[in-house]
Amino acid sequence: MYIPGHITGFFTIHRDRDPLKTGSTGAGITVDRGVITEVRRGKGRIYFNGREMDLCPTREVMKNIGVEGYDVIHRSQLPLGCGLGISGACALGCAYELGRVVDPQRDELELLKVAHISEVRCGTGLGDVIGQYFGGFVIRRKPGFPPEVKKINIGEGERYYIVLEVLGRKETRDIIEDPRWIERINRVGSRLLKEILKDPTLENFMRLSYTFARESGLASEEILSLCEDLSFTRGASQAMLGNTLFVLCTEEEIEDVLSILRNPITCRIYEGNHG
Repeated sequence: MYIPGHITGFFTIHRDRDPLKTGSTGAGITVDRGVITEVRRGKGRIYFNGREMDLCPTREVMKNIGVEGYDVIHRSQLPLGCGLGISGACALGCAYELGRVVDPQRDELELLKVAHISEVRCGTGLGDVIGQYFGGFVIRRKPGFPPEVKKINIGEGERYYIVLEVLGRKETRDIIEDPRWIERINRVGSRLLKEILKDPTLENFMRLSYTFARESGLASEEILSLCEDLSFTRGASQAMLGNTLFVLCTEEEIEDVLSILRNPITCRIYEGNHG
């Protein structure tokens, strides 16, 4: 099962005792690099790119679905903990693969619910799995589950590249559970959600993402400096929540973008969902 990576440009945080009501609103895009998950008979082990690890969202999905005697194998083209939705991709891929073992006809929304609860309980994300379920350019209008989204048709999306520069890891939990960060994020994010709904274009998404990165205080000085260097593109900002730069650019701009970055990862917007 393939699940695309997901980049959130801006968001708000909504916490509740019920994990189904906990989540985020905001806007994000999926990219054509992500995670392939498979399951096989085993002893309940979890592997990520060949290394055994106790990956919390995957472990939570395994507990929630309640099937035993299987190993879960994730192969990822992008790193964990860098704002690219990889923990969410692992949770959703695991939910689909183990769900098929239990009941091949099981409703996909029920499996999405399992993945969402797992991410919330682990503190690794609030809305990635919803964006990954729908794919493409998705505006999350309501937090939690059931999802309420506006999926924007970007037929011109194939003209664009998304270029990533991973500069380090950032712990999502440290931000989404800190009341001071929540207040600041929600104040800025609520305003930008209204703005993107008025003009839901990729260029506006990039502009608002940069505004959020700067005004929320989440962006590093290094990323803000790179965004200035990349002002000739369709837009650049920081992937939330991670120390990762993302850039929207055209065929004509990409060579100049690649010349500025040290370790660029070139992607396309992925308009499918999973498969």
